[in-house]
Amino acid sequence: MKKLLFILFVSVALNISAQTTETVTINWSFGSNPSAEGDANANRTIEVGDTVDWYFYSTGSHNVVSDGSATESFSSGALMGNDFTFSHTFTTVGSNPFVCEPHSGSMFGTITVVAEGALNLNGQDAPTKFSIYPNPSSDLLNISLPRLSDQSLNLEVFDVLGKRVYTQQLGAIKTKVNISKWNSGVYLVRLTSADDAITLTKRFVKL
Repeated sequence: MKKLLFILFVSVALNISAQTTETVTINWSFGSNPSAEGDANANRTIEVGDTVDWYFYSTGSHNVVSDGSATESFSSGALMGNDFTFSHTFTTVGSNPFVCEPHSGSMFGTITVVAEGALNLNGQDAPTKFSIYPNPSSDLLNISLPRLSDQSLNLEVFDVLGKRVYTQQLGAIKTKVNISKWNSGVYLVRLTSADDAITLTKRFVKL
């Protein structure tokens, strides 16, 4: 009996450790829709168990509400302003159109949910993208990875002259960087692995 319980425990533990979830961020403001670039692109494909964060930035008051045809129902509730985040974890395969009710012509998109593991069929655990928000910002820079890599990732920030102004090893999916003392301007945010197999770069504006 003890042996059977041990085998069952190990099996459950392995199954749990094999399950990975991700969080993706949509920068949510005027113009956030499928035609937008970068993190304002409101069409995303995720797996069951993944979470979507709608990060309210810039001006205006907005909400996030699922369309009547959506597989899952979700709503951020009352209109909210700058620096608010609404999160929803998706649990069912399907299509989920959503809008900002006051600005449905400008702010809309669809979250497509596929089966767990469907987006990782190549077995690669290394992230192929990352999010930075808010962008622009005056005091705080958030770095968000879709998943942790088997390799250690190094965060580096360079100014327009190519001078490295910040560096840090990333050990979590989300990292906050205090930028309040940085000079205003444009910066390049780069993530690299030790063997340079991973190199990801985004532009960031410090107000």
